[in-house]
Amino acid sequence: MAAPTNSPIRFELLGTSSSGARAGRLHTRRGVLETPAFMPVATHAHVRFLTMDDVAETGARFCLANTYHLLLRPGAELFEKTGGIHPFMQWPHGVLTDSGGFQIFSLPGEREITEEGARFRSPYDNHRHLISPETSIAMQNAINSDIMMVLDVCPPSTSNEAVTREAMERTHRWALRSLAARDSKPTGQALFAIVQGGVFPEMRSESAQFLTQHPFDGFAIGGLAVGESRELLYSMTGHTAPQLPTDRPRYLMGVGTPIDLVECVHRGIDMFDCIIPPKMAQQGYGYTFEGRIRISRHEYRFEDRPLDATCDCFVCKRYTRAYIRHLMQGGHHLGSRLLAIHNLRHFQQLTARMRTAIIENRWDAEYRELVERLSPKTTKPKPTGQKHGAFEVVTTRGGAHAVRHTEHGEVMHPVGPWEEANGLYVEQTKLEARLGVFSEEPLRILDVGLGAGANAIAALTKVQAMGQARKREIEIISLESDMNAFELALQTPEGFPFLQPWKTACEAVLQQGHWEGPGITWRTLVGDARETIDGVPGWCDLVFFDPFSPEANPTLWTVDFLRKVRWHTNDEGGLLVTYSSATPTRVSLLLAGFFVGQGVSTGTRTETTNAATQLESLASPIGERWVQRWRRSSARGAHGEAFTPDVERMVLEHPQFASLR
Repeated sequence: MAAPTNSPIRFELLGTSSSGARAGRLHTRRGVLETPAFMPVATHAHVRFLTMDDVAETGARFCLANTYHLLLRPGAELFEKTGGIHPFMQWPHGVLTDSGGFQIFSLPGEREITEEGARFRSPYDNHRHLISPETSIAMQNAINSDIMMVLDVCPPSTSNEAVTREAMERTHRWALRSLAARDSKPTGQALFAIVQGGVFPEMRSESAQFLTQHPFDGFAIGGLAVGESRELLYSMTGHTAPQLPTDRPRYLMGVGTPIDLVECVHRGIDMFDCIIPPKMAQQGYGYTFEGRIRISRHEYRFEDRPLDATCDCFVCKRYTRAYIRHLMQGGHHLGSRLLAIHNLRHFQQLTARMRTAIIENRWDAEYRELVERLSPKTTKPKPTGQKHGAFEVVTTRGGAHAVRHTEHGEVMHPVGPWEEANGLYVEQTKLEARLGVFSEEPLRILDVGLGAGANAIAALTKVQAMGQARKREIEIISLESDMNAFELALQTPEGFPFLQPWKTACEAVLQQGHWEGPGITWRTLVGDARETIDGVPGWCDLVFFDPFSPEANPTLWTVDFLRKVRWHTNDEGGLLVTYSSATPTRVSLLLAGFFVGQGVSTGTRTETTNAATQLESLASPIGERWVQRWRRSSARGAHGEAFTPDVERMVLEHPQFASLR
């Protein structure tokens, strides 16, 4: 394996374990990076929500910036005038820049890939650009990062063997061109090569063997964490890492969660980067050494203890879970900021803990404990013994009661019916604000999937709580094929107490299919929703779209049915909310004529989906990033339909993505 001469960095190995876990020191021109190390992602020369002082206080000593995005904004000229990224963003520590390869090959719209490089149009001003190995290195020279990455070809994880081989071989050629470009201008910057090969072990070995013959300063494993299973991520990492030189750092790109770091350190990785800590903070999640918590859960409302009693960040020293929950419930940016600081500190504490255990020769025991504490919990709901028809009552992991279908096993509102109904369907749609504005027309809700009644009753409870503040009548139309779940919930007051104040209304709906109160109408249409939806009068302002999943109830997620729903959704600001964030769900909604956006998280989902008849009605519309992921996905079609060129054309030509063309 060719060792670089006069390398600007030096890797010092301090300890190893029998599994291959390593602890070391990476000596760079901006100080020492203790490994294993986690690098926060400063894509646009900043870390989401935070100043670079905040980032430094978490213990981070390297961060990652994105060559593609910085090329487009603010551009090479500015960095050349300011002396590089360090003074520009006020960061005295190390910076690693990726080459732009991942972004280029996941770009929506027009792009041309040749041996020279990739030509593409900027999504900002539509100007054409070329990224080649030489121009990527030139841009990274201007940024003046401490570690540069070669330009690589990063195919989707679902690519076949021929496509993967072509990408790998071009990556090798471009790596050598990147190395020559770096060596042509002595700047004191290190250069890492990137091992490709997809999910094919033989190609991973071939790529590692080829690249390690050349004098790169370090080696990365790329093309993972792009949609493959966690098991495949670990197996490919474990296969590749031992084939890389022991005297140079090993970097796994784009990974990951705390348990991913533990498992991949176990397999010999030294360096990581990922957007997860601040991104999950934005969605209300905090990482602790007892596992991940969703701070918006009702159980944290009065908790006066910190996010993690073992954490030494200033957030945990000063603020309670109750306070952070209050901030997140109110949509206050300070909540995301505090969670982001804590999450980044947690990742730094985790890598320090692993490093110490490796050096002290007790890694095996530490690994077992961390896996036990940090692995995602998979506790299944427990039956209570109460059944009716095809449904039974179960107790969820969080202690709430829910209804499960005994044939396909799906649970209605697995996070807890009342919490999810209010957070996902009532609060997110701003029902109270809508009802507080006078209109002679009733606000009409189409409730697709009555289930145990949680969504409809949550809306009625909000109506009742408003009292005289309500300026508009409300009408709820619930579609349901089997009323047994609703009847079972009504017969189980200890599990579904929110139904009891509305018992008279529920019984009327069960028996007559209709109930009326002061300024309130609630009725059900029982049967196949594909047929009963034709009985919905006119337009609905809100759609609570909550049928069983596409796997259990495929007919209600098709484009054809969603087009019917769209026809019944108010053209002036109508909004649909659903729990699914699956790519085929969003494709189906786009093809049905909706504009589509990200919805709030729930206890079991980091993201849900909103769909609207007007783009302006969406708080967080999907855009370039979603299109990039969609183009790389193995499930690009709508539910129940094959992916075709026509589908691709219709998605890319959707008015929502006009700015990307």
